[in-house]
Amino acid sequence: MLTVRNIRVAYGGTVLGLRDVSLDVPAGAIVAVLGSNGAGKTTLLRAISGVLGEHRGRVEHGEITFDGESLLSRSPAEIVAAGVVQAPEGRRIFSGLTVTENLRIGAFGKRDRSATAHARRLVYELFPILHDRGDQRAALLSGGQQQMLAIGRALMASPRLLLLDEPSLGLAPALIAQIGHIIADINERGTTVMLVEQNAAMALGVASQALVLTTGEVSLSGPAAALAANEDVRDLYLGGDIQAAVGLELAESGPRPRLTRWTR
Repeated sequence: MLTVRNIRVAYGGTVLGLRDVSLDVPAGAIVAVLGSNGAGKTTLLRAISGVLGEHRGRVEHGEITFDGESLLSRSPAEIVAAGVVQAPEGRRIFSGLTVTENLRIGAFGKRDRSATAHARRLVYELFPILHDRGDQRAALLSGGQQQMLAIGRALMASPRLLLLDEPSLGLAPALIAQIGHIIADINERGTTVMLVEQNAAMALGVASQALVLTTGEVSLSGPAAALAANEDVRDLYLGGDIQAAVGLELAESGPRPRLTRWTR
């Protein structure tokens, strides 16, 4: 579905945000991208969704394709129309508008009323609170509810590939677990997900594939369960306790899926 090959991104013509990053997001998968602050996770999503220019960045080398078609020559609106939609970091909801108005903005530009109605039903099934608070100003929602609204607004565009940038940011542990279940539910309903997260426990708990970005480069990639079992990942992102953090039943013996280490 989505293919990224040898992407190099620079800001202001001098600062490298990504260095020869490659990855694949197969149809129907949840692919998690892990990494610390400044690792290049948000830059990667900006490159895919076509908004690098708004941040004085540009792709200097490489290719990004969706269903075999290049995204690099398309505007952000054209990329959304192609089926790639991002829920940005920090929610970015329209706080002065109502919940319903925020959702309507998510469907802006869609002419298929039946598709819009279907998307709205899906959002309300996933987030019943958004239906109940439809006439309430978005600023009055709790942090968790605002994150639900941000995801719901993205779903109103009927994405085939949903890009989620730090959906757990600033949320309490109980709400982070709830967001993880919602992401899994969205995926089970047919939407491919690329999940950028600092919360490795939640991300590896729902993802099928994962990769780690380190200072703009892919340092490790493979099945999510294999990354969860990796000592470096456990020490850096999970405090060493993968069983408690992710709840995965890792095999005590026998071969494990191999990870790919990337070198320049």
